[in-house]
Amino acid sequence: MHLKRFQLGLIHVAVAMTLVPINSTLNRVMIKELAISATLVAILASLPYLFSPIQVAIGSYSDRHPILGFRRTPYILAGLILCVVGVIISPQVAFLMADNFPLGLLAGLLAFGAWGMGYNLSAVSYLSLASELSGENERGKTIATMWFMMILSIILTAIGLSRMVDPYTPQALIRAFGVVAVSALVLGLLGLLRLEPRAMPRARGAASEAYTIKQMSSAITANPVARVFFIYLLLLLAA
Repeated sequence: MHLKRFQLGLIHVAVAMTLVPINSTLNRVMIKELAISATLVAILASLPYLFSPIQVAIGSYSDRHPILGFRRTPYILAGLILCVVGVIISPQVAFLMADNFPLGLLAGLLAFGAWGMGYNLSAVSYLSLASELSGENERGKTIATMWFMMILSIILTAIGLSRMVDPYTPQALIRAFGVVAVSALVLGLLGLLRLEPRAMPRARGAASEAYTIKQMSSAITANPVARVFFIYLLLLLAA
C-alpha cells in the first residue's frame, strides 16, 4: 500500500503542478506585461472552479462506464492530458490576446476551458480511486501523503518557474511552461502505472447502484472517516 499511496501522491502532484504556472505566473504576465484586464484574467483562471459542479456527473459516469476494464485510470489520464495541453498553449494564447483580442479571447476560452475541464475530470477520478484503494483504515494516511506531496510540489514548482523566467522573455515563459507540463505528464504517468486493478465485469442484467442525495448525506454524516474525507474534498476544491 505504501507504493500505491506514493503513486496517488504523484498523480495529485501532477495535476497540482499544472495549476501553478497559470495561477502564479501567467496571470501576472497577462496583467503587468500584456496589459490585459485583471477581471478577464481572473475569470479565465477561475474556470476550473466554475466547472467543479460537473465532478458529480463525471464520478457517476466513470462508475458506470469503465474503459478497457478501468473505471478511473482512463478518466485521470484524459484529464491530465487536457491540463498539460492547456498549460502548454496558454502562453501563446496570452500573447494572441494582446495582439488580436477577439481571436485571442476565443482561443483563451478554449485553452483555459480545456485546462479547467481536465482539472475536474482528473481530480474527481483520482480522489475516488484513492478512496477505493485505501480503504477506511488507510484513508487518513493516504490523504496526508497526497496533501503533503502536493504542497511540496507547488512550492518547488513555483521556485523553479521563477528561476526559469528570470529574466522575463516570451521565449523563456513558453519554455518554462513546457518544462512544467512535460514534468507533470511524466509524474502522472508514473503514478498511473499499474495502480488501478481491472474492474470485475458486471453480470448481465445486474442493476446499477443508484443513491439519492439523502442517502449519500446520511452515509457521510454517519461515518467519521467519511466526514473527514468529505471536508478534505471541500478544502481541495476551495484551495
